[in-house]
Amino acid sequence: MIEFIRNNKLFSKLAGINLVSKVGDRLFYTAMLTIATSLPSGGIAVMIVSASETLPILLSLFLGVVADKQKNKVRLLIFCSYFRMAMYIGIGLIFRNPPTLILVLFAAGLNFLSDISGNYASALFSPFTKILVQAKEMEQAQGIVSLGTQLVSVLATFIGASLLAYFRESSLAFINASVFMLVAIMYLGVSPSLKGHEEKIKTLEKGNMFSAVKDNIRSFCSDNVLLGNLIQLAMLNGFFGGLTPVFALFINTNNEMMSLSNPVKISLLSGIITVFMILGNAMTTKIFKRHSIFNINILSDVMILFVGVGFVIDSIWIIMIANSCIAFLLGIVAPRFSAEVVNRYPVERIGGIITCINALLVIAPPVTSLLFPMLATFNINYAYWGIIIYSILLLVICLALAKKNCKKIRCYL
Repeated sequence: MIEFIRNNKLFSKLAGINLVSKVGDRLFYTAMLTIATSLPSGGIAVMIVSASETLPILLSLFLGVVADKQKNKVRLLIFCSYFRMAMYIGIGLIFRNPPTLILVLFAAGLNFLSDISGNYASALFSPFTKILVQAKEMEQAQGIVSLGTQLVSVLATFIGASLLAYFRESSLAFINASVFMLVAIMYLGVSPSLKGHEEKIKTLEKGNMFSAVKDNIRSFCSDNVLLGNLIQLAMLNGFFGGLTPVFALFINTNNEMMSLSNPVKISLLSGIITVFMILGNAMTTKIFKRHSIFNINILSDVMILFVGVGFVIDSIWIIMIANSCIAFLLGIVAPRFSAEVVNRYPVERIGGIITCINALLVIAPPVTSLLFPMLATFNINYAYWGIIIYSILLLVICLALAKKNCKKIRCYL
């Protein structure tokens, strides 16, 4: 890793700035949820806050295409950072008043605009990865970025929650605004070095936005290997989306780890998933190098089956171990998948392709976070068997895709 950073200094600087921006993405999230849950209509407020976080990712289907058409990407990256700073100054001013549902709605609206700007900035950033990093080093580059993102997300959320003990929510919003101001200043600092590289980036000239999005979707839907991997990763994300509420219900009747409180058990599961995903990111270039993304994901699907069995036979240990395996394997696969996408597509389309894939990856978690708890309202065992059926369905879908283009899969393996 040190050798890669030393040999790719400009990319490392850009990736570092991007990680600072990720701090701003997560720092205020806990404060928003805390304010939302404190209101009499807390359920509605939480839903509004969650929507302000999720909808921008879905809208990035179009933002990536818009970003691919822009020539002055560095200048726009700086503008996006200043814009996000302004949005959080606005949120800070809003929360100087006693919180109400209307104020939460306005704050969530500003957060929504900030996240749209953040996803647009990610699409603007993507072509520089392809320009600055050699194809043979792309997997390592994506592993470092993924590892950094996981660590920053956890640390920023923890820091944000800790700062609430000393600062009001409005002050924390102003601190978050200063993070984005720092990001803008850092982009200004590297902009002279990026000038020559920016000129090498081709822009997407032809077609309107909707036709470009359609072309992006068609391009990876016509590739059974990429499509199979995308479906697997989306459904693996979906599994984690529905896992926590089911686990929260499970531990109410489970008699293991009785010395730990239920909130600690939930935190332990979340911590295990995060730690093993980080370990997978760190090991992505070192293990399972001869195994395809498809085969590793199949193993993850089998682990989901074990999680379902753990719920059915009332074993928290099987659930914990199987989830750690899934997280570790997902940590290995995610950077490889990103590297494959970046290497496969031309630079003028890379922003639109990546944001399109990111949008598709987040469709499943909201569905499963409603589906599994809904099954539990009839009978908790329905949710447990729902997870087992989910894993079997995932295996069937992926094997069907593999069979559809068996010759192509063999070449890929």
